[in-house]
This record gives sequence, structure tokens and C-alpha cells, in this order.
Amino acid sequence: MQLAARRARRSILSPWSLALPNLGKRVEPVLRWHSYSNITSQVFRSQPGEKTHTSFNPLCRDFSTLRYNPLDSPQSTRPFIRLLELYPGRASNQVEASLKEVSLSSELEYEAVSYCWGDPKDVSTILCNGQQLHVPRRLEVALRNMRYLERTRMLWADAICINQSDNAEKESQVQLMRTIFSNAQRTLIFLGDAEEKQTHKMSKFALWTVQFGLSIFKRRVDLLASPQVRVWDGNDGRCRTVDPFSYEFYLELIGMLRMPWFQRAWVVQEVAVSAKATIFWGSSQYDWEDVIKSLKFMSQFYFPLAFIVTLENISTIEEERTFYRMGQNRLNGVLLRHQRCLATDPRDKIYSFCGLVETSSGRHNPVRISYEDDVGTIYREVALKILDEDQSLDLLSRPPALAGSRMNNLPSWVPDWSISTASTLTYARGHGPLSLAGVEVPSSKETPRFAASRGAKYSPKLSGADALIVEGYQFDKIVEIGPIFEGVQIPNTVRSLPEIAREWKRCLSTLYRARNLFVRWQQVADVRSHGLYITGETMREAFLQTLSAAEINDSERLQLELELWDKGTSFPFGLMYSAFVLVRNFLTNRPFLLFEIQGRYALHRRVVRTQGGLLGLASHATEVGDEVVICKGSSVPLIMRRCGEGEGEGEFRLIGDAYVHGIMRGEAFGDGKCQDILIK
Repeated sequence: MQLAARRARRSILSPWSLALPNLGKRVEPVLRWHSYSNITSQVFRSQPGEKTHTSFNPLCRDFSTLRYNPLDSPQSTRPFIRLLELYPGRASNQVEASLKEVSLSSELEYEAVSYCWGDPKDVSTILCNGQQLHVPRRLEVALRNMRYLERTRMLWADAICINQSDNAEKESQVQLMRTIFSNAQRTLIFLGDAEEKQTHKMSKFALWTVQFGLSIFKRRVDLLASPQVRVWDGNDGRCRTVDPFSYEFYLELIGMLRMPWFQRAWVVQEVAVSAKATIFWGSSQYDWEDVIKSLKFMSQFYFPLAFIVTLENISTIEEERTFYRMGQNRLNGVLLRHQRCLATDPRDKIYSFCGLVETSSGRHNPVRISYEDDVGTIYREVALKILDEDQSLDLLSRPPALAGSRMNNLPSWVPDWSISTASTLTYARGHGPLSLAGVEVPSSKETPRFAASRGAKYSPKLSGADALIVEGYQFDKIVEIGPIFEGVQIPNTVRSLPEIAREWKRCLSTLYRARNLFVRWQQVADVRSHGLYITGETMREAFLQTLSAAEINDSERLQLELELWDKGTSFPFGLMYSAFVLVRNFLTNRPFLLFEIQGRYALHRRVVRTQGGLLGLASHATEVGDEVVICKGSSVPLIMRRCGEGEGEGEFRLIGDAYVHGIMRGEAFGDGKCQDILIK
């Protein structure tokens, strides 16, 4: 009997509720045993005079569709939410639960569930309040894996706790998301169950490659200084530790980071505001902090991180936790950092990040939440709000995306936030390609990185419904353009040797194409010329400054990569040098590129030359004849195109931002030259 009790006790422990000051000692936690019938009385502590809520009888099985009661709180100043009491059960049992209406406060004891909805048509049924309720299949699987064997678990899960058919309720509950997740004791991140984990099988060649590479690399790493990753095994109820470069953990990362959860918009806020987070991956559970520490440790070394699809998704989520705690987030910066994310409803590309914005004025959300208005109306309203609050035109500076907007009625100055810029083109930590104005990175400095208009302010004005009035002038015109840099593709497939071979072939092909592009860019910049640029630099120096958007002296890694590209394109030994570096880095188990260029500003851009002989880095959409415009309130020059015949004089369409070497500090700005320009 005692043995059975010990097994039961071990099976229901949550791994991260334990303090583990000494992993070498056996920890005997103190458990509070609850009876199945009275667990609801200990879920939260009611305040005197607070409204109480009658729990539903789980034994009452009415198979009609669940009906939600309105979430109103006439006798309380606190908003109300629903919590899901998940009943215990085994893997084969149907998921059963009940909903409770409670006032939202810091005294509630619950955990919040973060998961990927998946296909809206892929649903399962659970028993809730004794009635059948259709929920996303992935949520049903998550609940099945998260429930205890002997006691209930109090959770918050959006698909169940919010009436999804009531837009008014959705709008009000969305405004509470930050509070809901920040008040939760823990956020439970569900990536996939054991069955889904098995679908991410690797080929024998990939397994052998990883094992061989790790065995060599581990000899050069001080494992004693490496962080330890705690793993809770749900099958045997034990907690153990693994090294970051261990074969087991590396394989876990390969499968884990491919999951769609990391690309979803809502999960960023859910993790960023959480006190703690636990990752559920198959039968294993990981502490979020442990995984992040291990990835930071691994990223310090020149290790290729083979077969890991990208670090951008997880590192940007963790980065957001830091920015959120700094309290300096502005809406434009948050939206830019997470343009890569996906959302089923395009309006959620705005709403999902509102809780991350600093709101010292006391407002709960920086924008109006509405699921009734169309997407174009919301995007235009948000764009105007950003322009007004930031008092600048840096909203118009954005990393270019090859995918064009599908919203035909959207003015060119209103960003299409529905476009996803997700990229698998870099191993580096941190978010991907940046805007030239650099608003993605919060800073306590009031002085922006560039000041093409010498810090002039801007207040938004409209002409009609959609034309934005700005003050500026046409400084120069584009007369020559280079090809578009689409990046070097990184192989990451693990399924079969033929697929791996095809990806490596494509990788080498894109590398060779990038080399030829670099040669063509050098020709546009006339780097072989003996003349000097207007700044007094050589043409080669001006070209490298342009390519790095003036960051070449700020980063040793960037200098190394630019040197590699420069030598690799020299005649006649450039191709031989490139082959030598490729083979050398392969044999020494180092990445053959640091991906600094495409991880900063150059991706999806092209080198351009102006009529005045200036070099620039501009959007892929830039064409010969486009105008270089300097506007009041814009940190960087803008590329604009005159509207077609039949449209008004002085009307333009925005093409994108630009780095133009020699005028980024206001050298060419003149207040007296400015006149009204209409951007349609």
C-alpha cells in the first residue's frame, strides 16, 4: 500500500513546483491531498463580500452543446473571467472539466495554457459542465497530457474560457490577456504529444552526422561551465539533467524548434508577461529558462547548429521578455519585431501585441479592440495612432518583404501587418532583418541612429480619407539598380538523405548566386574606381559602409563576413578562395557564413546608384526613375514613385526606406526646401 501511495504521489508532481537547490539529493516534497469532490473550495481565496460561483456537477451528463453565460460583473469593479477546472483522468479517458466564473485578481491560483490552435476544422470533443464542447484538437490533446491522475488542475485556456462566438466578449477578454497570463502561477506551453513527436523522425544519416559532430565539438567545450537543462519525464515521474551539447538534448531541440507554436502571434505575449513557463514536448517537460540558457551557451561557439531550422523564433520571444520588463516598448517597435508571426485573424497581428506596450498613461490597451471592423480600417487607424504618438515618420521604415500586400485598398503608407516575414536564413540569435530606422530595438536614448531630417518632428495630416500629407522634397533620382539579395538558404531538413542532399545543393547554389550578386553590386558601386566618394572615402569603403548600413565598425563578425565576401569576389582567385573557405570551415566544423549581412539590413534589398553619384541600399521594389525623398520627421531617406497619369501633381506612392551613404546625418536636409507631398 505504501509503495502504491509513493507511485501515485510521484505521478502527480509538477516538476517545476519543486525547489532543487541540490540536484544530488533526493527531494521529498510536501503534498496537499485533495478529495475529488471538494477540490473546488481551495482553488481561489474569496474576499469578503465577493460574488461566489456555484460549480457544475461533473456527474451530470447532458450531451447538448455547451451554452455560455454572459461574463458580467454588476456587483464588482473587477472584470470577470472563466477558469477551467480540469478533472483527473488517465490517457484513455475522455477529457472532463467544468467552467467557473471568477473575478480576475492576483489572488487566483491557476495556470495558463499556451498552444497552437492548428486547423480550425480539426476539432475534438470534451465534456465540460456535463455537456459536449467542441475545442481545437490540439487543445484537447494538451489537456489530456496536462491533467493529473489523482487531483484536479485549474487552468485558463482561451478557446474554452472565452466564448468564441461572441465578438463583444472576445474584445473585452482580449484586453485582459496580459493580466491573465501575468497573474497565472505558470504558463504551460504545449508543443505536441508523444505521437506528434514521433512524426519528427530523423534519417540515419542525419542522426549519425549530429552524433559525430557533437562528439568532436564537445572536446572543445568546457562542459563544467555549461548550464544544466532539467528534464521532467512524465512516464516515470523523475527529474534529471542533461548538457546543452548532449546528443539527447540536441535531438530534442531539432524537433522542438520546428513546431508551429513558435511562429504564432499570441504566444509572444503569453510567454513575455509570464512569471514562469514550462514546455511540454512529448512526455518530457522543460523549464523555459533552462532551454534559453542552453541556447545562449551554444550560440557562443562557432558551431553550425546543424539541422536546427532557426533560432530566430524562440530568441525573439525571449528577447521580448527582456524588453517588456524594461518598460520602454512602443507599439511600432513591437509590431516590427514580430512581423514574422502568423495569426488566423489578421487583426490579431495587432491585438496580440498590445499588452506588451508600455501604457504609463493608465490605458489598458494602446489601440481600440474590435472584431467587427474590417482589417483595412484597423490597420489604418493603428498607423495614424503610431504616427501621432511617435511624432515621426519612422513607421514608413520597414524591412522589405518579397510577399506583396494582398489588401488592394490599403494606402502605401499604411503597413500591411498581415504579411509574415518569417525567415530560416540565419542561425544567429535575435530577430531577423531590421528596418533602417532601427525602431525595433528599444532604447533609452532620445537620439535615433540616423537623422536624415535632423530630428525634425512630424504630426500626421490627411488629405481626404487615405492620402497622407508630409513635408519634404525630392533630393535625388535612382539611375542604376543592382539585383535583389534573397539570401543564402540554410539546409535544415532531417527526413532522408536525398532530401538533405537536395537542400545542400540548393544551399551551395544560393551561395554561388549570392557571390555573383555581390560582384554585380560592386559594379554598380564602381568599387574599382580610383576616385573618392563624396565623404572622402574610397569607393570600396563607401560600398562596404552602404552594405552594412554604417555598422561595419561596430561588429567584428560583420567585418569578418564582409572581408570574406570581398575576397571571394576578387578576380581571378576569388572563386578559389571561396572554395577554400568552404572546405576549411566544413572540416573544422564551423559555419561557412556568419549570416551577419542577411541578418541585418541587406536581405530583400538591392544596391542602387543615384543621379548625383550616391550609393544606397533600398527595397527590392525600387526601380530606375524612383525618387529619393527626404521628409521632415523621417530618420532615413524614403524611396517614392510618382503616381500615374490622371492622378494629382505631387502625389506619390511609398516604395520603402533607404540607406544613402553620405546624407544619413542630415547633410542634405534643408527646411526651406520642404513642401507638401501627398503619399497615397
